[in-house]
Amino acid sequence: MTGTDPVPGLVARVSATGTKTDTPLLAVPQAVSVIPRAQIDQQAARSVGDSLRYTPGVFADTRVGGVLESVFLRGFGGFAAGATNPQILDGLPLVKGGNWAAQVIDPSVLERVEVLRGPASVLYGQASPGGIVSMVSKRPTEQPFRAVTLTTGNRNRAEAAFDLGGPITADGRWAYRLNGLGRRVDTQVDFSREQRLVLAPALAWRPDDDTHLTLLGFYQNDPHNNFAGWLPAEGSLFPSPAGRIRRRFFPGEPGFDAYDRQQAMIGYAFEHRFDETWTVRQNLRYAHIDTRFEGVAINYFAPFGAIARLLERSASWSREAVDGVSLDNQTQADFATGPVGHTILLGLGYQGSRADVNASGFGPVPPIDFTAPVYRRPFALPAALPRTRQDWSRVGLYAQDQMRLDHWAVTVGGRQDWSLLDTANRLTAGSSRQDDEAFTGRVGAVYLFDSGLAPYASYATSFEPTLGTGFSGAPFKPTHARQTEAGVKYQPPGLDSFVAVSGFDITQDNVAAADPAHPFYSVQTGAVRSRGIEFEARATLSDSLDLIGAYTYLDTTVRRDSNPALVGKRFVAVPDQLVSLWAHYRFPGGPLAGLSLAGGIRVIGRSAGDPANSFSVPAVTLVDAAIRYDLGAADPGLAGWQASINAANLFDRTYVASCFAAGGCFYGNGRTVIASLGYRW
Repeated sequence: MTGTDPVPGLVARVSATGTKTDTPLLAVPQAVSVIPRAQIDQQAARSVGDSLRYTPGVFADTRVGGVLESVFLRGFGGFAAGATNPQILDGLPLVKGGNWAAQVIDPSVLERVEVLRGPASVLYGQASPGGIVSMVSKRPTEQPFRAVTLTTGNRNRAEAAFDLGGPITADGRWAYRLNGLGRRVDTQVDFSREQRLVLAPALAWRPDDDTHLTLLGFYQNDPHNNFAGWLPAEGSLFPSPAGRIRRRFFPGEPGFDAYDRQQAMIGYAFEHRFDETWTVRQNLRYAHIDTRFEGVAINYFAPFGAIARLLERSASWSREAVDGVSLDNQTQADFATGPVGHTILLGLGYQGSRADVNASGFGPVPPIDFTAPVYRRPFALPAALPRTRQDWSRVGLYAQDQMRLDHWAVTVGGRQDWSLLDTANRLTAGSSRQDDEAFTGRVGAVYLFDSGLAPYASYATSFEPTLGTGFSGAPFKPTHARQTEAGVKYQPPGLDSFVAVSGFDITQDNVAAADPAHPFYSVQTGAVRSRGIEFEARATLSDSLDLIGAYTYLDTTVRRDSNPALVGKRFVAVPDQLVSLWAHYRFPGGPLAGLSLAGGIRVIGRSAGDPANSFSVPAVTLVDAAIRYDLGAADPGLAGWQASINAANLFDRTYVASCFAAGGCFYGNGRTVIASLGYRW
């Protein structure tokens, strides 16, 4: 089995995310979680963030909407342009612009979603120290199959999808896969809806057992997406003299509310095995993304007007187009030196992108009364800022050696990266350049007991470029992070289960902080730390029962800042604990044969509401449920038909998911009900 193959059931044994080679999870000296297709389907995930709800170290329920997928990994993340999105697809980084142009991949086209927690720069270049979310596309299949699904639900949901695949030629050398999806659904906020059209073709050519070429295409059109905006803590999280702000309240303007996104990608994955020692791989992808954003949002720094029920607002807009090419060349050598086995990986990675940005500043909009909102009052469109073009090129050289001696598995790797960003002002013809480089590495060891027990320890580093300059005009240096991690994994032979516990300590330096001597500028004097413990268990205990459990404890701290009052404070919007449990039971026979019941519970812990930790977002407990019925079990004439109903936040809890300031909080998603009828043949 390889790291791109479908996972039978809920428990994976092999992944390529942690090493870029097909490696057993037990032999990777870092925490890796694999969310297979079966789990995505069981839980009816409609976004990659949804699929991560039962994964340790991950907080993905930060806000409602499909504009961006804001994911926090081991405490590191952000909002808006600073958000950490699922950023790796088929081993290559997705493209991202400077404002709202970010790629979001619908999970209907994915075979698995994987999370490598902790620094990943040694293989992928610039990345958050908290980790990466890596997605694997559905690939052509050797066995023919066809599936169609119709879906409805609350909020006027209407959805249709198909998934086709199989061999093209009798000898199986050519095979195909074609996925498609159309969706339209309202959101819990007035005037807001989401629409999506997805098409993902794939073609595989296998002239012999040693040569594989897979062409991967992708098109996604989001003609309307939900930008519901944020709300002040007073009225949502806390009582207000004017009353509570309703969850369905829309703080924007119906006539000036748009987020249109079109994405197109074409690429390939090529592999050729010369002999028992040498294998070469090349992954290449071209991507294009167009976005149009128009929105009105509450002034989070001063949300209230003259009276408590009036909210001050501002408008902004942007148009952005990004073109990018991602390339990863790999040479793998498998050999032995005496008793030591080696898997050497040498690689050259490149990503180049060009972003054309036409955006506005912020303009005033008449305030709105959240108790009796009046919309469509006239306001002036904010003026355009100078149009810019950003050319960004990133090159990385990396090497890794996976050594095996008896029960020991040792991984050592290093990578040198160069990053060059040119920004041109098309109005003034001025330009700026930011040139960064960094070396990152990882060393780790695992002891593999015959019983399936695998204690491990590792040390890894990462970097991220920091865009901008200080008051002196000097460009910022990249942030650097280092992590120590130790843990134990357990995957007994012959049993369909996986258990892991890990402890980690991450420190990040060169973090931007407010310049105390020069307002509106920053200095790189900050440092932050994230420590925690994670637990994950997934198992198929019998032919009938599946279990998934996860626990996370996080201790995040600001260690240095130009503002002494912020030292010792927790990270914004990061829960101190996360707990989840999912159980899925299939009735094995009798009158209930074909029926499956599932339920889940998610506990999201308390989080800081602003950098000063002046208030907290309280913990919340949410319940999910699902029922599925194989109609063929009741009537052989209905073989292939399946019906299902899923409910997230079953009891429709109204809660605040996260805040980034006293004027910036997000309600969590209310009850979502999805009913599907599918046929597979």
